Amino acid sequence: MLVLVGSILNANNVLGHTFSGDESASFLAGVEMTKIELKLAADQAVSNATNAKEHVNHLTEHITANDTKEIKERNSRVADELNRTLTDFVNTMESSSPAQSDVSTKASSINDILSEVVSARIDKEQLDNVTVKALVVNDLVGEGLEHYGSALGMAEEGHDENESNSTASEHTESENNETVSIVNEADYQSAQAAVSRAIELYNEIKPAGDSNSSQLVDSLNTLKSKIDSKSAFDEIDKVVDDKITPLLSDMFKLNLAEEEEHSEGDDHGQEDDHGEEERGTSQK
Repeated sequence: MLVLVGSILNANNVLGHTFSGDESASFLAGVEMTKIELKLAADQAVSNATNAKEHVNHLTEHITANDTKEIKERNSRVADELNRTLTDFVNTMESSSPAQSDVSTKASSINDILSEVVSARIDKEQLDNVTVKALVVNDLVGEGLEHYGSALGMAEEGHDENESNSTASEHTESENNETVSIVNEADYQSAQAAVSRAIELYNEIKPAGDSNSSQLVDSLNTLKSKIDSKSAFDEIDKVVDDKITPLLSDMFKLNLAEEEEHSEGDDHGQEDDHGEEERGTSQK
């Protein structure tokens, strides 16, 4: 009997805890951003090494050590394989002249492993949950906004204030013009790709025959258009705050407005710290 009880306890430890919708959404958004940065890095491996290497740096930011630990609890082989393939890809990209065929092959391997990672880390009920998917859309919009700010040279929260005095001044002046200057092309590409992916995912879950749904489609497309045309950051931020966030929150009962009140003053995109914030999500 003691042996049996011990086996049951060990099995529970291996399986780990059941993740909430917020945790699942944050993790899935991280996987989406990993795929985005992976593709951008692979596509520019030969044509633009500087941008490619910056995307590689972003690539390693979205699946944290804690995520890897949780994946390992579910499937040790998949966790080890993810670490191995990511390390192999980074090493290849850091070489002086990576072969495009080699880069493409390694990127394809990582995408295959990421599919296994999602299956191991997220229960099917969460994968099929519309609320979770809507939160992923919200997180990707936040990623797009954050990367766009970085593309303009705006300081991220926690950076040295003196680091961006000049760029902040330039940004203030640019708000009076029709377009802004991009100072980081890689971040600009990430912003575009994150918003494009958010639109794709929303189109998979949008309710049919809902006027709010049509408004949200228009607002997401407006966001993409403004980023593509390099509009002032405040214009883009306004679309997110006044249109996208309220519509997503209302349609899928996400309580995003509540979350914004609690985190007033924080930069957009800072909430994507994989499960460290509370959204008060209602599960469907």
